[in-house]
Amino acid sequence: MSYMVDIPVFTASELGHQFKAERKALGLTQQQLASRVGVTRQTVIDVEHGRNVSLYVVMGVLAALGKALKITDARASVDDVRAMFDETE
Repeated sequence: MSYMVDIPVFTASELGHQFKAERKALGLTQQQLASRVGVTRQTVIDVEHGRNVSLYVVMGVLAALGKALKITDARASVDDVRAMFDETE
């Protein structure tokens, strides 16, 4: 069961929270995930707390969790803005 959902993540802290939830959902310890990625347990702790780690580590954690990175536009579309005003009338 996956806990990473299709919601926007805007901060490293939010991303770390999603990583931790997914790791736990997979039944992995921090040490097991660290071994899969080839990093120390402290690095996994750093990732889960949203601390500054390399992009290579983030991509490694994603791969170890069976996930990928998807870049999406977080800005509201013109239709979304129109819908907001239409609903208030």
